[in-house]
Amino acid sequence: MGFRELRRELPVAPLFRLLSLNRSDKGRAFLSLSMADAHGDDLAESLQSLFTNVSSMVKSELQMNVRVAAEYDDLGDVAALMKLKSGGFDEFVGQMDAIEKQVSEFEAVVDRYVSVLESKIRA
Repeated sequence: MGFRELRRELPVAPLFRLLSLNRSDKGRAFLSLSMADAHGDDLAESLQSLFTNVSSMVKSELQMNVRVAAEYDDLGDVAALMKLKSGGFDEFVGQMDAIEKQVSEFEAVVDRYVSVLESKIRA
């Protein structure tokens, strides 16, 4: 088995993890790996998984931020439209205030008239 065949059989391992490439007495190439490389593989896989998950989380948060910004933009448009439409009601609110003032004055007149009538009946 040559180096190329051996390299294909190994799980994807960068060449810098290989400690040595030796030739046996029959001319075959073999690789010797240390225990540290096995732990390094686990660590590398864990770190790769961590970075992949963090990257996915950050991308998701960015997408969420874009959607929330669009929602707030829409809410701002709705608020501006409501403010514009409520400006048309100001005239009617003023008329209702004037009517309420007139009703209060009329109630005061009626109360005085009722008081006068009650005093005449008692007398």
